[in-house]
Amino acid sequence: MFLSSSRAGSSKARQLGPRNQSIATLQLKILLFHPARGLALVKHTIASIYFTLMCFLYLTTSADNLHAVQAYAPNGIGILMGCFAALHTYGLSRSCRVHATRSRIWSTRWTAFDRLVSPATQVTLAHFVNVMCQSYQAYHISHYLVDPGLAIGFVVVVSLNCIITPWFLLSRHKVVRQSVVPLIESVLGFFLSTLFQSYTFVYPALRFTFDPSLAHNIPYGTKLVQIGRSILVTSPLDFVTKIVIQYSSYASLRKLVESMHVPRRIRVSSQQTTGTRSTSQVVVEHFQLQFHQNRRRFVYVTCACAWGSYILSVSIAANWVGHHSCPDTCKQAFAPWWTSSCTCAYVELNCATQHVPGESIDALLDPASLGDLVFFIETRRCALSHGISLATLAPFQRLFGLHIAFSNMTDWHPSSHQHATLPDSLMRVYIRYSNLTAVPTVLAHVPTNLAVMTLEGANISTISDTFFEAWANLSTLALNDLGFTSIPMALSGGMLRLQVLEMRGNNISTIPPTWQPSLARLKHVDLSANALQDAPWSLGNAGVALELSSNPIAAVPSAVDPRLLVKHSIVLDDSPYCASQEAVCQTKCARMCETRLIGDGRCDWSCFTAACDYDGGDCDTYGFTRD
Repeated sequence: MFLSSSRAGSSKARQLGPRNQSIATLQLKILLFHPARGLALVKHTIASIYFTLMCFLYLTTSADNLHAVQAYAPNGIGILMGCFAALHTYGLSRSCRVHATRSRIWSTRWTAFDRLVSPATQVTLAHFVNVMCQSYQAYHISHYLVDPGLAIGFVVVVSLNCIITPWFLLSRHKVVRQSVVPLIESVLGFFLSTLFQSYTFVYPALRFTFDPSLAHNIPYGTKLVQIGRSILVTSPLDFVTKIVIQYSSYASLRKLVESMHVPRRIRVSSQQTTGTRSTSQVVVEHFQLQFHQNRRRFVYVTCACAWGSYILSVSIAANWVGHHSCPDTCKQAFAPWWTSSCTCAYVELNCATQHVPGESIDALLDPASLGDLVFFIETRRCALSHGISLATLAPFQRLFGLHIAFSNMTDWHPSSHQHATLPDSLMRVYIRYSNLTAVPTVLAHVPTNLAVMTLEGANISTISDTFFEAWANLSTLALNDLGFTSIPMALSGGMLRLQVLEMRGNNISTIPPTWQPSLARLKHVDLSANALQDAPWSLGNAGVALELSSNPIAAVPSAVDPRLLVKHSIVLDDSPYCASQEAVCQTKCARMCETRLIGDGRCDWSCFTAACDYDGGDCDTYGFTRD
């Protein structure tokens, strides 16, 4: 009789699962199973797409653009993003199988770890590490995001993780402690590691790629580069904290989903055993908090709440004070934590509309009023006969771009008594529409980081080879509307990194056969609005896009692939050739104004005519009057 009773009890135990799986445990697991699985399906789907896209961006983005956003170890990070995409794809396949058996990998792994550290301590420690990494990221992005709503929004989510999540560590039931905490952390981590990046970086980057009106929009480009530096990995510490957030979010969800697994036969037995007990009764019974029995956890919860409240108040104070203390010339500003003054990112100074007299703007570029983290300076219609003093620019060692448009600049020399140079961080220099008759000598020694240079709308007919030697690292060089009569031979050999060359609107009539630019990276050459009767057709056949519109070219050699004209890889608009080949040509509103320049976010004086729709409104903010 005794033996028979023991066998019966053993049989019933096997039906209900392991001995530690009480009825209450089964109830809670059944209650949390569908929310956990629903979250897993949504999160794994979106995350797999996101990490696949990030892998693609890391591995296909040009080296110059990666350098602009200061990407750290892009090839390795790109491969790691691919691994995360594979992990989430695996998680999605597991989550799609409703009645899948519990993964042996996860159960064995965590069972072994449970022998070293108690499950409750694991959850608390994981939450602490996660909060510290998230807090660092919140601090990190405060130095890059210029949108206060996004900066504060990120901190709000981190603060919620500090203030709300830890309270579930005080629950009466271990399943609540070990499931609800990972559930909430996974949701918040998903927002911080995937949704936030998708909204703040991926979507704006796609807009910038496909929207022609943003091609040269300085405010938009400034914001995008800054966002890229905050979202992409830029340092070893940044790498560690981002990976911890991303992996912990994934691991928490997978552990949660796997721990919620209850075989169907046990689920049915549990429901029969519990009878008519409602879901609300289960929640009320097991989601009660205990304070006296868990004093250490209560101390941790209190500290976490205090920390969450502190970082939120710091972020709000920085954004409120920082943005309200900036001068009118500051169009975008950062809000680094623990700052009480303006930290400007983008300075736009229009001397005509803002009634700024005199030759110097040094007083308006004072780091005491703008901070020393200025990222981009744009001046419009300022005299600047002798440029901007290098001593004025010296404090801005994070300066990324400098745009001087419509000035009276005649020269720009470094002062003889100064040892100052252009900031090493400078990557973009634009000097457009000036009174220059020679290249400013300040550009004879440029930072090694400089990648883009534009000289446009001046009377510079020749450039010394020493300048081209100093510009060897450039990826984009624009020498437009300067009065060149020939292509500098120095362009043919030394500039191995050159990708884009523009010499639009000059007086170049011939191209020497000896002029052979490096094809290692060259992608685009613009020789439109010159006096060419022939062209470097070999570049087109080699895959380089040629803009040759508004040149007196009457014929195309038979060696040129006609498909290049159909695809507009070679453009011959507004040329004698178009008289007989209208099918491959488009009209132009003005000789010097290419269609792509209209409405591209940058004021092009040659397009500021009624026929060209006044450059699509790009010059409206400059204060020019339409005829």
